[in-house]
Amino acid sequence: MPGPARTDVSVAGSGRRRGDPRGRPRRRTVALLTGLYAAGLSVILLWPDHIDRDAGFAYAAVYTAFPGADPLQVDFALNVLLFVPFGVLLALLLRRRPWVVIVVSLIVPVLAETVQAFFLPGRTASVGDVVANALGALIGAVGTEVIRRRLTRDHALDGD
Repeated sequence: MPGPARTDVSVAGSGRRRGDPRGRPRRRTVALLTGLYAAGLSVILLWPDHIDRDAGFAYAAVYTAFPGADPLQVDFALNVLLFVPFGVLLALLLRRRPWVVIVVSLIVPVLAETVQAFFLPGRTASVGDVVANALGALIGAVGTEVIRRRLTRDHALDGD
């Protein structure tokens, strides 16, 4: 007679049991979202011309909402915001590899700006963009980890 299925051992820190199929669909969903986001981000970063050239209405809305905003501050803030989802998705996809998340968060903006500098004459590469993009990715990754730890801790406290 076969023994019980191997669902009696808990997967460390996940609240699930080994063999529980619920983790696979979530991981696939995160991987799909990461792919879609990466495709969109690639279009934005590698478009041959400044993609925001015809976005005057959006900038007008920002300057209306923040009347004293400096164009460089707005550009920096938008570059940070652009990469926050990147950090969130990396943290979810590479959950147990925080150093990989950090390295990828730094390398991708450097590569994007390098491609813009050498291969896209209609674009302007900027060290400030690298800093803002990396900062956004790190904010997203750290925020995701803080929320994950809080939820895990709260879940563990509820079980007591």
